[in-house]
Amino acid sequence: MDGQMKKGVLELCVLHEVAKKETYGYEILNTIGGVFPGMDRSTVYGVLRRLNADGSTRARMGNSGSGGPRRKYYRITESGRAALRELTAEWNAVLGAVRKLGVG
Repeated sequence: MDGQMKKGVLELCVLHEVAKKETYGYEILNTIGGVFPGMDRSTVYGVLRRLNADGSTRARMGNSGSGGPRRKYYRITESGRAALRELTAEWNAVLGAVRKLGVG
């Protein structure tokens, strides 16, 4: 998958996961990695950093629950919900156009 396309799809997927519940990077990585095998960890964490920097998510430090290092938990913001709606609409438009061509 093209790098730019992957970035957009991953951003959509990460926002979708964070919109479901407050969660941490490793949990998101495991969920998305189950769908996109071979997904590089740094790519997912890079998306999380960008989403946090642009205000789509907010992060807080929490306990690991298992005595390990503290986890950074992410939650979606209102601007993140707006971005998720926009990305979802764009994705659905792309899927519709591709299907009209008979691809997939």
